[in-house]
Amino acid sequence: MESHANVTPKLAAEVDAADSSNLLDVVVELEGGGDEADDMAAAKEAFARAVEPVAEVIAGAGGQVLEGAWINQTLRARVPARAVSHLAGTDGVSVVDVPHRLEAE
Repeated sequence: MESHANVTPKLAAEVDAADSSNLLDVVVELEGGGDEADDMAAAKEAFARAVEPVAEVIAGAGGQVLEGAWINQTLRARVPARAVSHLAGTDGVSVVDVPHRLEAE
């Protein structure tokens, strides 16, 4: 895989092990919502605006957005392995990772 700083090492290893057309489940973390997200409605609206161009990149690569979470600015998606690096370089994307369970500290 072409190296990209926004791809976690664990996901990079999955991409390297996969056929380029294999669909991989990923979590896309978007850059923060900013000061306009002072209330819930504004946060949801800001997330919807941030998601649109990223979702277009995912669909254009032959992938699919599975769900989004405005509260933590993430998308869960399924994308071809060959598109992970391109997705990671998309404006507004801070990190692309493998899905993982949240655990209490």
